[in-house]
Amino acid sequence: MAGPQQHQAPIALPELQAGQPEITMAPLIDVVFLLLIFFMVTTVFPDDRGLVIDKPETRQAEALQRESMILSIRADDQIVYDGHPIAATDVERLVREQLQRAPGTAVQLRVDRAASTQALLSVIDASQLGGARQIGIATDATNPVR
Repeated sequence: MAGPQQHQAPIALPELQAGQPEITMAPLIDVVFLLLIFFMVTTVFPDDRGLVIDKPETRQAEALQRESMILSIRADDQIVYDGHPIAATDVERLVREQLQRAPGTAVQLRVDRAASTQALLSVIDASQLGGARQIGIATDATNPVR
């Protein structure tokens, strides 16, 4: 004979509360910060501030050893100083102001090889009228022919 059967009460399971699903923001913010650090470390900042000048070449190029004021003349004859386009009439004033701040400053011209000779000469004339005594034209050095 079998013993008396015992009935066990069913196990009470807690009810699941199905609310709105959530996306935790902490891991997302971590990833964004890691990407920010990655791009900050790998970014290269150009020295010429994005102004591309195709300079003429010469065999006798040498580096300037003093402070210089850099004026660029683009292929479309636009004059650029400190990353901003300027009018040819402003060159004389800017050179004069720079020489008052730092006497002996040389004027360095970065001229695109496609720029007109007239634009180059007008900047040289305005620089001389502004008081510049040392004016140089930046070039790219080439290997001398032997």
